[in-house]
Amino acid sequence: MSKSRGEPRKYEKKPYESNCQQNDTSANIYMSMLMSPAWKDLTPKQQQLYVYCKAQKYAEKSKTHGEESFTMNRSKWCSLYELYAINNAKGFYRDMEALITHGFVDCVECGANTRTKSIYKLSSRWHNYDKPGYEVPLGVMTSAMRRKVFKP
Repeated sequence: MSKSRGEPRKYEKKPYESNCQQNDTSANIYMSMLMSPAWKDLTPKQQQLYVYCKAQKYAEKSKTHGEESFTMNRSKWCSLYELYAINNAKGFYRDMEALITHGFVDCVECGANTRTKSIYKLSSRWHNYDKPGYEVPLGVMTSAMRRKVFKP
């Protein structure tokens, strides 16, 4: 029997990758990213946060903010993923700022001023992190990052 054309074969998870539940999502990281100067400049905690951001992007079924976006709020980084203690919001924001600065994540909508969820998207700006003239565009910064740039 030949494979039918046009019908993509679904990837089957390996037992060492997953517990094989149907609703399981993945967060693949390629060697080009792992070997990049931008990735190597991140702390282990910042790298871990990125992996959770990527998993969150694939886990969110809602496309209300665009297919490429995701949210990461206190209940996710504190309770669900247990990345930071409830009293360590500064740690989360510091590490998310590092992901934005290094070009892995963009802030699409900062919810700080409106008391809503911040919306992020994954970025490929990290490809240029070590290149001359690399700058973080104002449009992808959080409002706290912008305040630092425009500090009088």
